[in-house]
This record gives sequence, C-alpha cells and structure tokens, in this order.
Amino acid sequence: MPDAGLSLSPDAMRSRALETLASLVGGTFWEKMRIEAAARIIVTARRVALLAEEGLLAGQTPAGVIHPTAARWDAAAMTANEFAETLETAEIVAILEEAPGWSEAVWAQQTQLSEPEKARLLQRV
Repeated sequence: MPDAGLSLSPDAMRSRALETLASLVGGTFWEKMRIEAAARIIVTARRVALLAEEGLLAGQTPAGVIHPTAARWDAAAMTANEFAETLETAEIVAILEEAPGWSEAVWAQQTQLSEPEKARLLQRV
C-alpha cells in the first residue's frame, strides 16, 4: 500500500501538502490532474504501439485521437507531461473521453492472455 508520502521528511511533506492545497485553492488542481492523466495515456499509447510492432501485444491500434496524438510526442525532446501541457484543452478532453473505450478495445485484443492472468492484472489496479 502506498505510504501517501508519509515517509517524507516533515519539510518535504509540508511543502507537498501546501503546494497541493494552493493548487486546490487557486483552481489549478483539476487542470493539472487532467494533464497528468493525458500524459499517462500518451505514454501507454506509445508503449502499446511499440509492443504491437514487436509482436508483444496483439491487435491493431484503435482509431481515434489517442494514437495520432501520442505519435506527435518527441520523447527525446520533452517528457510526456511537458508534451501534454502543450496540447489544447480540447485535445486533452478528447484523449480523456476516448481513453475508456480505447483501453477496452486494446484490452479485448489481448487474446493471448488467459482469463486467470487477466483477472490477476485487473486485481492489481
């Protein structure tokens, strides 16, 4: 179970707590969370595409905005979070709205996974 940052030094814990409180009070918290979520989806989409090319994941890339957007990210030039920060709000919203269906489509194509393995993976999240 995560320690929720409680293993940090008191100064580091105080700093993180105050930064989060300030973002909540300042109204930027949810935008940051949307950007971070979009970045995670972008990284996952790139991994899925690379693994599919290598034959390590089954199926085809689902149509939509996620893969084309992820393909625009230059991982050598910036982090996924930095890239997500450059996206228009409408692009972030589209990624977040598409993500549940996209992930279901990718997951459904993983027929090489046994049902017990799928259940084990789903229990870990």
